[in-house]
Amino acid sequence: SSGINAEYGDAWVKNISELHRQKPPPAVHYSKNMPDIDVLMQEWPAELEELLSRVKLPSAEMDCDLGEYVDIICSILDIPIYQNRIHSLHLLFTLFSEFKNSQHFQKMAPPAGEEEPER
Repeated sequence: SSGINAEYGDAWVKNISELHRQKPPPAVHYSKNMPDIDVLMQEWPAELEELLSRVKLPSAEMDCDLGEYVDIICSILDIPIYQNRIHSLHLLFTLFSEFKNSQHFQKMAPPAGEEEPER
């Protein structure tokens, strides 16, 4: 009898896990127009890629407050910043998540445990 309950419990957990895995992310309604994630995921011009191979992106060690740093990073990534940075940050983290889960970029990532080379 306890074996049947354990099987039932395991099946229930598996079904709920699968349901959560297939559930679409919650929708966010931005108060202002924001670029589509697919537009932000497009390849940058070759000139910019070449520049980024020579110049470091601003690090969190910059002499500025967090709000200014968010503005800088969002500007580099073409994410608009309005009066409230929450929507900009949401789009920034959505973009990060899309890149992280992208098959293309997973192939380019260094193996686990290895760090990316300094630029």
